[in-house]
Amino acid sequence: MPSLAFLLLRTKPSKQETLLKISGEGFASGDDDDDETSTDGEDFESINKSFSDGVVNPKTWGMGEAPYKMLLVVNTSLKMGKGKIAAQCCHAAVGCFQRGSKACPGGVKAWERTGCAKVAVKCPTEEEMDELYAKALSMGIPCCFIEDAGRTQIAAGSRTVLGLGPAPVALFEGITSHLKLM
Repeated sequence: MPSLAFLLLRTKPSKQETLLKISGEGFASGDDDDDETSTDGEDFESINKSFSDGVVNPKTWGMGEAPYKMLLVVNTSLKMGKGKIAAQCCHAAVGCFQRGSKACPGGVKAWERTGCAKVAVKCPTEEEMDELYAKALSMGIPCCFIEDAGRTQIAAGSRTVLGLGPAPVALFEGITSHLKLM
C-alpha cells in the first residue's frame, strides 16, 4: 500500500541524484524529558542558509525525493536488554520526528504517506556513532542522540541510540550502508 501511495501522491520528478551535501549544519535539540536526553546543540534556522545549485534544501523535501526512511543506530558496545533497546529506539524515533517536523516538514509528510519506514541497525562503538552523526548533519539529515538517565541497566549519560531521519533513502548511501540490521 505505501508504494501505491507513493505513485499516486508523487508530484515532481525524483531529485535523488541531486541530493548532495548541505552547506548549513544543524538541527536543534527539542524538549528533553526526565529519563533520557538528546543532544544536538544546533538550531533549525541554520538550514535556511543559501544553498548552491543542485543541492536540495531539507525545507523543500517532498514526494519528489521519496522513498524516505528513519534509521535507528543502536550502540552495541553497551549491554542492554531487548526491552531497553526498544525503549531507547522509541525515544530516538520520537526525537527524530520532532526535529524532522521543524527541519523538513514536507519530507516528514512524504515519509508518513509512504509507510513510515524505520530501520534499526547495529553500531559497534560510540565513536563510530559520532562519525555517523557528523556525516548525517553535513547531508541535512535530522539527527537525535539519546543519552540514558542511568536508572536501570547502564551508566547515566551513555549514548544508546542515534536516530537519523526521516530523510530520503538516497542520502543514507555511503553513510550507514555498512551497518548490519539489529
